[in-house]
Amino acid sequence: MLMVTSESVGRTRTLFEVARELSLSPSYFASVETLDKLMTGHSRRIVVLTEEDINEGTLASLEKADGRAQFGLIICADRAGLRTSKRAELLHRVGGLMNVEWISREYDVDSLCAAARECRRRMLRISKHELEVAIVGQQFLIQYQPKVQRSNGSEWITKEAEALLRWHHPDHGLLGPLEFLPEVEAFGLIGPVSEFVLNEAAAQLVRWRERGLNLNSCINLASSLLIDPKIPDDYVAIVKKHGLECSSFTFEVIEKDVANSGAPYLRVLSALREKGFRISLDDFGAVVSSLGTFEQLPFDEIKIHASLLTRARRNPVTMQVLAAVTGLAHRLGISVCAEGVEDQETFEFLKTIKCDKMQGFLISEAVLPDIIRRVYSAKSNDVEDVA
Repeated sequence: MLMVTSESVGRTRTLFEVARELSLSPSYFASVETLDKLMTGHSRRIVVLTEEDINEGTLASLEKADGRAQFGLIICADRAGLRTSKRAELLHRVGGLMNVEWISREYDVDSLCAAARECRRRMLRISKHELEVAIVGQQFLIQYQPKVQRSNGSEWITKEAEALLRWHHPDHGLLGPLEFLPEVEAFGLIGPVSEFVLNEAAAQLVRWRERGLNLNSCINLASSLLIDPKIPDDYVAIVKKHGLECSSFTFEVIEKDVANSGAPYLRVLSALREKGFRISLDDFGAVVSSLGTFEQLPFDEIKIHASLLTRARRNPVTMQVLAAVTGLAHRLGISVCAEGVEDQETFEFLKTIKCDKMQGFLISEAVLPDIIRRVYSAKSNDVEDVA
């Protein structure tokens, strides 16, 4: 899929990060003629514009492409201001396009990513039948992203890999989970898909261990499953079928989904821990976090969202808050993992606040299991390749 971006947006790091996150190929245009060329062909496109691009030439090019090309449009502008300007008529024409997202002129990675994902989801139009065929036809696959954790000394070693679901769609190619999991939940298929992930991750742990790689697995658990009291026993049965211990698996649950946890959530999460599974609170800090979360929910780890890391690096107060939360977690016996670690500066910052684990492109992107070859051996002084 292409990301067609106006030069008025600029070739920013934010755009680069979004393109990489969503596996988009970026192209830029500075003229209507170039835009016309970029809008030809059968590839799906996400077009990113600013307010100054809302003009006759750009709109005419997009209208010409509408109907013969699949594309989504993201406009980084003050929509209300445009309504009261001389370009109100152009704004009305924008409304005639089928797949449009508006975001602030002061957008960030999260808001641009969210808009691009929404545009892409509209273009995919996934049906329940397609998902059922994918389950039966084994079109899903798992990629693994390693986590490193602090050892007794100064070394960081790999002991876990997060199992990340992908769909090798026969028409759309490789899709990330945000492109189809909302439909999986809406169609009531999250149960069999989650069991597939656990089965595959367990089988992969066995294969790794047969090769001498003693890794554990982390798996995202949809909050909609936490109202099913059978989940703990069902998951124990799957793990035991592969001859593994429940302690080899960590289930990650998103903070905002369980922040106002009711009794069913608490019972299922507690039952999973009693069976020996570990529980991680994912996306910590992406929403306004409450210290009450620490006492309300039974979990073993908090996973710091990348947006909180970014804020902490820019704001000394946020940095102190994050350091304090890390210290509190440690005193309660809770480990702290940071996701979205993409550069050495962030890595060094996390070391200063005594973060226990790290994950991100600096360590490794998500890869197929055969690419994860070797891990650091605690019995030697050599750090070997992780991926």
